Amino acid sequence: MNILRHIYRFWLVELVLLFCVGFQVVSGLGLVIRKGFVRQPFYVVIQVLSGLYLSFFMIYHVQAVLRGRFQWKMNTDFYFAAGVANHYPEKLFFIPYYTLSLVAVFAHIAAVHYIKRMEQQPEEPLQRRYKNETLAICIAGGVVTFLIMIAFTGVLYKI
Repeated sequence: MNILRHIYRFWLVELVLLFCVGFQVVSGLGLVIRKGFVRQPFYVVIQVLSGLYLSFFMIYHVQAVLRGRFQWKMNTDFYFAAGVANHYPEKLFFIPYYTLSLVAVFAHIAAVHYIKRMEQQPEEPLQRRYKNETLAICIAGGVVTFLIMIAFTGVLYKI
């Protein structure tokens, strides 16, 4: 991880990453405003809601990391994030905050996967297969979320 840190903390790479996050947030919000999600199929509503939460998360997450690094002069590594998930009362906010962000990532991926598959081949017999693939993505997301959160909260080792 320390090797990668030298790459992604290089000012030009960091600037590109910040631009990408900003682009994702702005373009996602633009799509929601243009397309809307009222009277849309369930999977579109899931895509929109998960995307909105991810936008919220990315704005505040990036802000917290930058503030931690530049204003508070803290090392913004795993322990920076895990620290707030282990102290009361902060953990009452941060455990759901991080858990929902992970769930939102996988829900967003699953919804986009389902939408793209339906656009490619909308035939009735294949819809069940697409739903099973989408469910598999959600289950994998649940497992990954569980593992990350037990690592974050110090269940696997002392934080």
